[in-house]
Amino acid sequence: MTLETIILFLDKYNLPWLLWALTSWLVIYMTCNRQQLRHAFSVGLWTAAVGLVLEHFFIVNKFWTERFIMLPVGELDLFVVIGPFFTLGVMLIRYLPGHFRGQMLAVFAWSATATAGELLSLRLGFLQYHPDKWTILHSFVGYYLGLMSALGFYFSRQKKC
Repeated sequence: MTLETIILFLDKYNLPWLLWALTSWLVIYMTCNRQQLRHAFSVGLWTAAVGLVLEHFFIVNKFWTERFIMLPVGELDLFVVIGPFFTLGVMLIRYLPGHFRGQMLAVFAWSATATAGELLSLRLGFLQYHPDKWTILHSFVGYYLGLMSALGFYFSRQKKC
């Protein structure tokens, strides 16, 4: 079974984002226990909500097009929101270092990881940019700012508790 066969199968049954979601949930399952997931859950919801708003804005303003919508939430797939975006927030908090520089490096590293996943989606044909309006650098900056907002959300919730 070649990569091309797998891509054709995913294309035929409209499954790429479901596959990303399942992979993301598998990562959470393999790396977090219940207590760690409970601790990071609200940040995962935050990154999912921020990701939903940003993706919707970018798609509506024609920066990129998203295909393979299985369960639509606006113009994007629910599995993108509850899969990779949610997981990104959970993983950020799960592996968040205690010192400031480490936290900034963690945001950088998770932004790079998310950008690499997006690059893979581009290469496999699941996502398409409008090259005159968007580049991979724009995505990296978007992930970075989104994760910085998640970090702010996390620390503001920590002070309340």
